[in-house]
Amino acid sequence: MIDIRKVFLSLRRLLPFLGIALFTVSIYVLVRELSRYTISDIAAKVGEIPASRLVIAAFLTFLTYLNLSFYDLIASRRAGVRLKFTSTALVSFVGYTFSKNIGFTFLSGTSVRFRLYGKWGVAGGKILAVITLNYLTFWLGFFALSGILFTLWPPVLQNAVTVPFGSLKAIGIASAGIYVLYVIVVSFRKRPFRIKGRSFTLPGKSFTLVQTGISILDWLLSAGVFFMLLPPEIGYLEVLGVFLLSQFAGLSSQVPGGLGVFEALTVVILSPSLKPDILVAALIIYRIIFYLVPFIIAVVSFAVNELLYRGSEKA
Repeated sequence: MIDIRKVFLSLRRLLPFLGIALFTVSIYVLVRELSRYTISDIAAKVGEIPASRLVIAAFLTFLTYLNLSFYDLIASRRAGVRLKFTSTALVSFVGYTFSKNIGFTFLSGTSVRFRLYGKWGVAGGKILAVITLNYLTFWLGFFALSGILFTLWPPVLQNAVTVPFGSLKAIGIASAGIYVLYVIVVSFRKRPFRIKGRSFTLPGKSFTLVQTGISILDWLLSAGVFFMLLPPEIGYLEVLGVFLLSQFAGLSSQVPGGLGVFEALTVVILSPSLKPDILVAALIIYRIIFYLVPFIIAVVSFAVNELLYRGSEKA
């Protein structure tokens, strides 16, 4: 008889090697696609992005990180943590920014949450509950949105986007099925689940719908940032579909921020509609606006918070 636990652990050990393989293939794809262009060509395309669209992209980035603060807000309230919104917003911003840029969530975002929540007297069990609910919120929105988008997959998307692995309806149906199954479980399962002697209760249907709404808005805003950096001839729904696929691939690769994997898949899928140099120029600016600038702000915010806390301890 096959030991499922051993199989799972074996597959988990292979994840780092899968990430390395995906990253290597992605770099190869990017080099191949960009071999016809020089750095000057790409720099010229960066300069062609209108300032107005850059401003809108920056504003959407602000809204994205503001919306992310509601992840921690609803999760902390659910876990019985009563902190000011400014406190949970700081934890969310620093935690998610570190996770997005550094990767290795346990060493970055999770550690930040334990550090900051712990300073404010939140018990470890409640911090773990907040982190778990945040993960749940993130994936609920992904499965709900991809289920809707890829199941319906309008003809305009099929004409504008060339997907190398065939129809996306199978992915859409699978995503919608996962989401609907989860909603059914939380709607009718009232007894706690027990795993290895520990019991836990899933959030109810109302809380699940709130989670879904926050997460869907997160995905829509994040894709909107990238959309504003592209030429106007491509539609938002096309960009949203590609963004969901590329981000999922990047997250699955375990590479920090999906670096290289996200870019390569985006270029491969959208290159029939837009030239690779235009796409790479937009991707570079996207990395700067959506990842690098918030990361710098988060590092400064975290450092200032630590200095103030240690100063108050000494006092």
